[in-house]
Amino acid sequence: MYIAEYYISPGGNKPVEKFILEQTAEWQSWIFAALELLQEREGKLKNYLAETKHIEDKIFELKFKQIPVRILYAYHPRVRGRMVLLHAVIKKRDDLKRKDIETAETNYKQI
Repeated sequence: MYIAEYYISPGGNKPVEKFILEQTAEWQSWIFAALELLQEREGKLKNYLAETKHIEDKIFELKFKQIPVRILYAYHPRVRGRMVLLHAVIKKRDDLKRKDIETAETNYKQI
């Protein structure tokens, strides 16, 4: 089983955790259930709840089927068995904005 941890910014903030806690209770339940499955399945998921997709380089996307939330994550570069939740967005179109991918990449480089 892998462990998903929140990216922590140089200022000590956890932007993905903050994003999740700002969502409705219903959306939070979807998100936390999918994150639990993501950990159990070592970062690969495809079921009724959500699915994962490789975006580019080290960045992957957790895409929900019932809510427009996307969480970008990567496998930890130095700690085996860990994933880092790098960035989260409410996605209003099919493809991710370049800016969101760049934010995830920048956060990854700070791990």
